[in-house]
Amino acid sequence: MNDLIALVSQQFPQANINEQADLGLGSFPEWDSLGHFNLLLLVEQHYSIRFEPNELAELKSLTDIRQALLRKGVVV
Repeated sequence: MNDLIALVSQQFPQANINEQADLGLGSFPEWDSLGHFNLLLLVEQHYSIRFEPNELAELKSLTDIRQALLRKGVVV
């Protein structure tokens, strides 16, 4: 989960991020729909994976993202 927290911090450097697994879309003003999309792109790039369009619609929080990565065989 630390890698995901680091990616959130990278995408949203102005936000005060702590290690809360319940962080997600709307947790702070910068994490809007565009910021969320860019975070998902960053996650895909970092882990060299691709989310399917139907998966993208389900990924609303760090917990969701972590579970999707685990389903793809990525150890987080």
